[in-house]
This record gives sequence, structure tokens and C-alpha cells, in this order.
Amino acid sequence: MLTELQFPAQLWIDGDWREAESGERFAVINPATGERLGDAPRGGAVEATAAVEAAERAREGWAATPAPRRGEYLQRIRQLLLDHREPLADLLTREQGKPLAQARAEVDYAAGFYRWFAEEARRIYGRSIPHADAGKFSWVEYHPVGVTAAVTPWNFPLAQGAKKIAAALAAGCPVVLKPASHTPLISLAFAWITGQAELPAGVFNVVCGDARAIGKVFTDHPAVRAISLTGSTETGAEIMSAAGRHIKRTSMELGGNSPFIVLPDADLERAVDDLIRVKFMANGQMCVTANRVFAHESLFDRFTALVLERVRALQLGNGLDPNVNVGPLVSAAAVAAVNGLVEDAVAGGAVLLHGGLAALPAELSRGSFYPPTVLAGVSDGMRIAREEIFGPVITLLPFASDDEVIRRANATEYGLAAYVYGRDIQRATRLARRLQAGITGINDMRPLRAEVPFGGVKSSGVGREGGSEGLLEFMEARVFSVFDAEVASG
Repeated sequence: MLTELQFPAQLWIDGDWREAESGERFAVINPATGERLGDAPRGGAVEATAAVEAAERAREGWAATPAPRRGEYLQRIRQLLLDHREPLADLLTREQGKPLAQARAEVDYAAGFYRWFAEEARRIYGRSIPHADAGKFSWVEYHPVGVTAAVTPWNFPLAQGAKKIAAALAAGCPVVLKPASHTPLISLAFAWITGQAELPAGVFNVVCGDARAIGKVFTDHPAVRAISLTGSTETGAEIMSAAGRHIKRTSMELGGNSPFIVLPDADLERAVDDLIRVKFMANGQMCVTANRVFAHESLFDRFTALVLERVRALQLGNGLDPNVNVGPLVSAAAVAAVNGLVEDAVAGGAVLLHGGLAALPAELSRGSFYPPTVLAGVSDGMRIAREEIFGPVITLLPFASDDEVIRRANATEYGLAAYVYGRDIQRATRLARRLQAGITGINDMRPLRAEVPFGGVKSSGVGREGGSEGLLEFMEARVFSVFDAEVASG
């Protein structure tokens, strides 16, 4: 079924497949079945160094490649992703667990970034700056920052990779990718895609394995000039600290605790429909998912009833089943973490309205499943309201006024995404502007697109992905000033 991809599960370095020098490999587990899906090389410092040095050798040539030509490579990658949508989506579902329809959507979403940055590469504009002195001329040019290390998560491995890889390549920067150890195979499949696109050797490399050893090469090797990471706030802080010792550029998309606010005049059907979609996408394992659901007290009971009706209709199971819309979590450890938050909330007085681990069907016990869950009676001080849940759990919190919900929504170290629902667009927009979030959807559960910059504030990260801003993350402004004596004397 996956023969269309025809890739060996090996490291991709300098345009060639290779094993880790140690010969060690690690198992990749299907989270829906608990069975071994395959294995991948356990790379480390040796392999990461080889990949960085290959990227450094390719750097000058790739930077000198005209931007429209770089864009042509990206368009090839985009088309190959679309041509291989089905086998890529199948592999993504088996490796990560999300329902197949969502996996297909991730392939398409990733392809969109290669198209956007292929086109944006043509728009790397400098500018001239008038000078007060006769005969002097100044101008600004944007140049690629250099070899870029990309670290991607397991929840959207193809899409999160695209945001970094497409932008860096468009800017003229070779890339070394470190994928998450839960989902290395989809990244190795993507490496095969870049080979089919005839991307020059060394311009793109993949090293999976020992995260700490590979990360140390990224932070310490002088050839690496930029590091882009999507991961936890704790990991981001560690990488930023280490990279800062060598004055490297960093861009980080980190943790979230997104509020979903339902105002008293909201279209309840639309709000609930969008809540279900955003909350259970990727089985609740999404950094921009709704973590705290604030519903106005005047409609709280009606809203709760609608949420329960929709949640009870969800089908939990293997994502390859077309009837399933909620799949497994990525691992047994993830299940334990989510269950710990739910149990802590219930012990603190929250009410379990639906779900919980005890509701798991026996036939799903071999996989890493957690049933769709709804909690009411949640207070702001509970761990489940303060921490990122990263699972299929809805927490319902009533509020009485706009000022109150703004205060409570902003009372977190995170600021990645937010959602506001209300028919009065002016009121909803005023409220949205007071939220401390990098991106806010107003009656819109999918505000993210390749064309818009995305990133967090506060502990949710630094830098932006997507939009024209995403390209500038991998470029540096250089100023040139010249004195022309003939013009000055003329």
C-alpha cells in the first residue's frame, strides 16, 4: 500500500540514505493498535554533525540560486506531496493516529506552504534610502541567514515541517530537520519527496534519534545560524538558552492554553460545531486547540447541553476507519498525563459530565485511547485550566461579563491562540483585541493559513511562521552605503 513512496527508513544526509554509525534503531509504534509499525535509525551527534556540514557545503550554492529557481523546486515538492496524498495520509494516520480525513487535510495544508513560499521567494524586496549628503546612496538587501536547524513535533509532523522548511528554503537557507521520535517515518517519506524533486544534495537533510545529542549539535555547531522549533515551552526555553550562548537566531512556537469565548449573543449551533471541530482535531493534541471554554452564564446550560449532544455522537477508534472522528493519543504516557489532569480536576470539585478513562471500550484497550470527555465545575486554579491538556477534554467555565472573561482568559503564561463567538462583530472584535494571543479567530475556528503570520506571545514563543513575516525569520537585512565623488561634485 505504501510502495508508491519507495523510501528506506534511513537518515537522509547530503542527498543520500544512510544508517546511524552505531547501527542502532528504535521502534515506531502505531498508537491505535500498540503494534510496531516500523523502525528508524537512532542518529546522534555524529550524524547531526554530518548533516550540518553537508548543509554548510550546500549553503553558498543554494543562496546563489535565483529566488525564482528556488521557488520552482518548492513547486515541485508541492506537486509531489499532492501526487502522493493517499500513501502519505495513510502513513500519517498509522504513525500519528489522527483520522484519515484529517491526515489528508494535513498533506494539503503542508502543500499550501510550499506553494506560498515558492511565490513569496519572488518578493524578497530590498529598498533604497535617500541620503542627506550629496553623492551618497544607501540601500538595504535581504540575505539568507545560513544553515537552519528545524525541530518538529509529532502532532502535525508534515504541516509543522512545511512551515519551517518551505520558508527557509525559499529564503536560501539549507535545512537540517530533527523530527519527533514518535513520528520519524513521515519525515523520512518527505525526504524521499525532496529527492524526487531533485533538490540539490545537502540542501535538505533529516536526522532522527537522540534528541539531546542532536539538539546540542544544533545549538553548538558554528555553521548553524538559525533554529526553528515547535514544541513545549520547557524545551523551547532550553534551546533558546543554549542557542543564546552562541548568538543564534531562534524562532519558537511553544505551548498554549487557548480560551474559547462564547458571548451571550453567539450563534450557539455554530459555536458548538466549531468547538467540536477545533477541540477534537488531531484527537485534542493541537497547540491551538480550545483549552478553556468560557460560555456566558445566560446561555451556559443550553450551550452545555448542545456540547454533550455533539460529544456523545463522536466515534472513537482507529483513524483508518472512515466512521471514526477521534483517534488515539500518541502514546500511553500521553493518556496517563491527560487522565491525571482529569482526575485532579474531579478531585478538586469538577463534575465529569461525559467520558473519562473508565468509559474506554474494552476493545480499544490495546491502543493509546482516551475517550472524548466533558468537565463542568472547573475553576481557574485547577491544573486542567492552567496547563495545556493536549487531549480530547472539554472544560466548561461560565462567565458574567466581558471584563471578567478577558481577565480570566489572559491570566495564563501562554498566548498562542484564542477564539471569540458572537453575532455583534464589533463587540466580539473589541474583546478579541484585548486578548493576549498571537492569533484570534472571531467566529472562525481555523484562522491559520499559509498567507498569515502565526506565532505566540508571552511563553507561547517568539517569531512568526507563514505570511511574508515567515520568510524574514530566515533572512537578515544588510545595508550598503556608497559615496560617488562625481555626483557630489557635479
